[in-house]
Amino acid sequence: MNYSISKLTKILPVLLFACVLFSCQDDDDNGNVIEGNNSIINYLQKNNEYSIIAQTVVKAGYKGTLDGNSGTYTFFAPDNEAMNIYFSDLGISGLEALSDEEAQRLVDYHLLQTPNNAENFTTGYLKTNAKKVLNDSVSYNLDLFVDSEKDLIFNAQTRIVFPNIDVDNGVLHGIDKVLNPPSVTDLMQIDSRLLSYYEELEAEDLLSEIQTEDDKTIFVPIDIDLDPFLANQNFTTSEKVNFLKNHLMEGFFTTDFLQTGYFKNRAVASNSNHIDTYFNLTLGLLLNGTSNIIEQDIVGTNGVIHVLDKVLEVPNLYTFVNADVDLFTFQTALTRDDQLPENYINRLMSNDGTESPFTIFAPIDTAFESALLELFPNQNATLEDIDTATLTSILNNHIVTNNAYTLESLPSNVNTLESQIQVIKTDSTFTLTDVQLRQSNSVRVDVQAKNGLLHKIDTLLLP
Repeated sequence: MNYSISKLTKILPVLLFACVLFSCQDDDDNGNVIEGNNSIINYLQKNNEYSIIAQTVVKAGYKGTLDGNSGTYTFFAPDNEAMNIYFSDLGISGLEALSDEEAQRLVDYHLLQTPNNAENFTTGYLKTNAKKVLNDSVSYNLDLFVDSEKDLIFNAQTRIVFPNIDVDNGVLHGIDKVLNPPSVTDLMQIDSRLLSYYEELEAEDLLSEIQTEDDKTIFVPIDIDLDPFLANQNFTTSEKVNFLKNHLMEGFFTTDFLQTGYFKNRAVASNSNHIDTYFNLTLGLLLNGTSNIIEQDIVGTNGVIHVLDKVLEVPNLYTFVNADVDLFTFQTALTRDDQLPENYINRLMSNDGTESPFTIFAPIDTAFESALLELFPNQNATLEDIDTATLTSILNNHIVTNNAYTLESLPSNVNTLESQIQVIKTDSTFTLTDVQLRQSNSVRVDVQAKNGLLHKIDTLLLP
């Protein structure tokens, strides 16, 4: 008897714990039984108005992904009417016409990895689960634009009609239209800050250049800077086209790919060579010394957008001299007070054909450091120790007028404003020899501005 009571005493706490546990799992606050099958896919399958998107989830191979009793997803669920309109707009009969990959992209674009209740959405971009695939190992999440200024709307057309449906693995919102993965042109129309630039591209018949499957990188100036800038210009048609193309680059360049240095854009100089943009990543995300990227890596199906606070004017040679972090001393020399009568700044900005196009052999900062040691071996000299006439001669020795020499077109002898320089070329570099038989090697060639070419060199050319 004592043995039986002792045994019951040991078992009773276990039975009580089990009853409490099952009671917590099976009953809600109203005494209703919860079966533990309220995941995203469960909800869609149990509600007939979402049967098509439920079938799409299955076709995409995501039934298991969106099942389960835990998770942090947000899922935007278009009802059957929205799905049928989507198929009609595509000109297809229904879900059976979509491939498994197309179904997966569609589901992914309606899926966020974090839970978001409707009242928590704010104006801006959200990264969806859909991918822009570059290769087998690199991909980027496609963006979804949220506008909450007046009414909560997604990609300028989709609204939540049934918000904040709690599911076991996150939150679900019923929406009135299917969310289409956007191209870069779609994104520019969706975001009102970028619409002015889109309209300018459209007015100049340039949309066809970015509505291709080939990836583009677009640096879009916000409308509050672009609109007044254009209002104060007197562009010819070709100048305006070049200005707009100066914001376009071929290829897919997110900010994790960009480096401090030069990249070719779609604008062209008079020699038909593509113009450069200079990126300075040591000061944030600064382009040509004037324009900051204020919103980066907005990804569409055929490219990426970076939003700028200021327009990118088509650069002249002084733009690069002023912006390049390796040319600080060269820029300081050109603008030293005693050199102002030479008017170097305005001359290197000009494109009137008087002296342009130019070729500039731009010495990097270490070239000046070495030259100062050579010119003043027994003292700790600075740029200020070079007298006016000598500095003018040195600067003139790096400037060629009325010729824009690419590496390929460089002759064996080049006449600068000061002397004749000998040139020896390879396929990708050149070596210059000044009148004192000192040699200087190229460190960057063929930087194209609208009024000429710049080559960076490692040694000062002395007269």
